[in-house]
Amino acid sequence: MYALRAALATFALAAIACAAAGAYPSTLQVKLYAQNRPGETGTATFEQVPNGVKVVVRMAGHGNGREPIHIHEGTCKRLNLVPKYHLNDLLRGISTTTIPSITIGDLLKGNYAIDAHFSSADMTKYAACAQIATP
Repeated sequence: MYALRAALATFALAAIACAAAGAYPSTLQVKLYAQNRPGETGTATFEQVPNGVKVVVRMAGHGNGREPIHIHEGTCKRLNLVPKYHLNDLLRGISTTTIPSITIGDLLKGNYAIDAHFSSADMTKYAACAQIATP
């Protein structure tokens, strides 16, 4: 009986350790909400890849040309003006970037938001934003 209890306890501890090690998701999707341009909404999908985090942003109602997009420390209402991570510009509503040497867990442990600007000529206005957090 003692051996059975010991085996069950060991199994339970191993399961808890495995769950803690994989506590962060391997993919995450957040919804970007329009800020200063109605209809400019979209999604940002974060995928853990071997060399970092792949970020794919898809926007509806996008403006003409390129729209810079970044990850900033802070919230959508109060961003640090200096981007933490630069993403490839949105072009026709799509941006794909791999940020090297980070994990989705790093993004979730911090206080980060992803935002799209109107254009490189008007970096002071944000078109859309989302807090990077689990739903």
